[in-house]
Formats: sequence, structure tokens, C-alpha cells
Amino acid sequence: MKNSEVQTLFVCGCCKRSLPASAFYINKKTGLPGNYCKECRKTVSRNHRKNEKRSLAYDRESSYPVITSTEDPTLRRELILHALETVAASIERKRRKVRESEFEYEPDAESRSGSAFESGSELKSELELQLQSKSGPKPELELAD
Repeated sequence: MKNSEVQTLFVCGCCKRSLPASAFYINKKTGLPGNYCKECRKTVSRNHRKNEKRSLAYDRESSYPVITSTEDPTLRRELILHALETVAASIERKRRKVRESEFEYEPDAESRSGSAFESGSELKSELELQLQSKSGPKPELELAD
């Protein structure tokens, strides 16, 4: 007696054709064939990707005006100038922050002079020199005797 292989047919949920298991993608978790045949799965996936790209590009409205899509030249110019001012202000804030952090992170007295015992007047005059170099010359005050 011959052993004949029994071929199981599955029905595609899309095109409703009876097809062998080799015409379906196999689910790795369950080990069973999917609901759609390979041909229908490819066409459905392609259509979904195509429609999804269109919907992402056209349905989303921006929450801010896009400079390049603005038709009015005066409005476009104002938007460009505003953007430039915003960027310049941001850069200035960052530079100011860096300068302040450099001022706070000055080396201590030991590493500057090599000796651990500096007098208070020397430290004070050195700090005044640093402040003058960063903020400009400081006017001298004369004391009356």
C-alpha cells in the first residue's frame, strides 16, 4: 500500500480561494498559516503603506507657520527675521551661561600660586583684576582723610 500525502487546503480570507498551506505565510508564534494568502497579503500591505504615507504627508497640520510655504513675501521676511533673532538670543544665552560657569570654576589658590598661604589682600586684588577684565575698567574711589 502506498502512503499518499494528504494536502490540506486553506481558504484565503481576502480572495476566498482554496489554496495549499505553501501559499500562506506561516505565523512563527502559532505555527499556523495566516488568514490571507501570500499574494493578497502583499497587495494589502503595499496599499496600506502607500495610503499611510499619503495620510501622514497631507493630513497633519503644522502648529507653527512654515516659512518656505508662506506665499506673502513680507510675512516670509518677518518670519525669517524673527527666527534669526530667536537663534541669536539662544546663542547669547548659551555663551553667557558658559562665561558664568567658567567664572565659577576658577582654579583654587593652591593651584594658581603653588603655595597654600596667600594673604587675603593678594586674593582680593587678583579677583578684582579678573572682574575688571571681564566687565571693563572699574573706577577708582579716593578716600578723604
